[in-house]
Amino acid sequence: MTRGLFPLGGPVAKEDLVGREDFIVSLVNRLSEGQNVMLAGPRRIGKTSLAHEVLRRLKDKGAYTATVDFFRFSGKRDFATGLIDACLENRTGISKTLSIIRDRAKALAGGAQFAIKLNDLEISFGFPEKRSDDELLDYALRLPGILADKDQKLMVVMFDEFQDATRVTDPEIFKRMRAHFQTQKGVAYLFLGSKEGMMQTLFNERKEAFYRFAVMLPIPGIDEEDWAPYIAQKFSSRNIQVDEDAVKEIVRLSGGHPQDTMFLCSEVHYTLLETGDNVLTHDYVRLGYSRAMLALAPIFDEILDDLSTRPQVRRVLHQLAAGENAYQEGIHPNKVKRAIDHLIDRAIIEKTARGTYVFVEPMFQQYILEQFQ
Repeated sequence: MTRGLFPLGGPVAKEDLVGREDFIVSLVNRLSEGQNVMLAGPRRIGKTSLAHEVLRRLKDKGAYTATVDFFRFSGKRDFATGLIDACLENRTGISKTLSIIRDRAKALAGGAQFAIKLNDLEISFGFPEKRSDDELLDYALRLPGILADKDQKLMVVMFDEFQDATRVTDPEIFKRMRAHFQTQKGVAYLFLGSKEGMMQTLFNERKEAFYRFAVMLPIPGIDEEDWAPYIAQKFSSRNIQVDEDAVKEIVRLSGGHPQDTMFLCSEVHYTLLETGDNVLTHDYVRLGYSRAMLALAPIFDEILDDLSTRPQVRRVLHQLAAGENAYQEGIHPNKVKRAIDHLIDRAIIEKTARGTYVFVEPMFQQYILEQFQ
């Protein structure tokens, strides 16, 4: 299947991970030593792509790996079988091991319950169907440690959208997880979450089950010095002549946001294709930018509509977009702080220093300015 020049809409291939090599190496080293790691940040900044590359490298070094995305699960049993399948794939090479085992059992024994050995790991055919959700979940949470011990392998488990575990299971899931995980040897966990406030609470507050269970690492941004050669090489690979300043303008307009930069580059590329030109100029960058903003407008409008019920939040948002001081005379500071906290919780802005905030998505900031000129 032909891929677009610039990857969009999902985890990217290793060759498209821009400016993250040092961070990836650090994560591989930490997890190899058994350190648990937590990465938090808004969607579309490349967390999952980073994690997949880290797991790929660990697997190449001989580790077992398992990926579990809470966004994909509808309930406790679904999560438990998903974790079991992800762990057993290291033994079987099959992504849906439990389904294969169950179907084979029905074919060979008319559905009668019996057990087979998966090497030295016994799995009962009747186990998923006959056991309660809680029994199945406890087995799933034990399994990473069981495999690590039996096969003398490092086992690395990645949980994506970890803060949603209570939505999928129950409010006590974090206590149950911690009870199993803290006794396991040879297992390292990588926790990803898009809701930074919730993730910070889970791992940083003493009353929470995962308090100090993992080191919390900030995800580094991507500098222009990393973006520029990547973008230039991509266009050059399609025999497009590149103007260095035009490439810098792409990064400036996108603010270096991972997915927005890729999207803007993609729109510039399609503009060139449609005109039949093969020279990247400032004019094509501006045309591509206009197209990208039109495509992003429904997404940005939805964010603004969601904030429409909070007039104070909208006011603060506009002031921050314009570079103004959100704390103004006549408005109680607590109201402003609550508005700023809400924007941070929604991953619209992030705090960089005392009283200083930046937009997570600079193109959204520009959209606000254009809408309210």
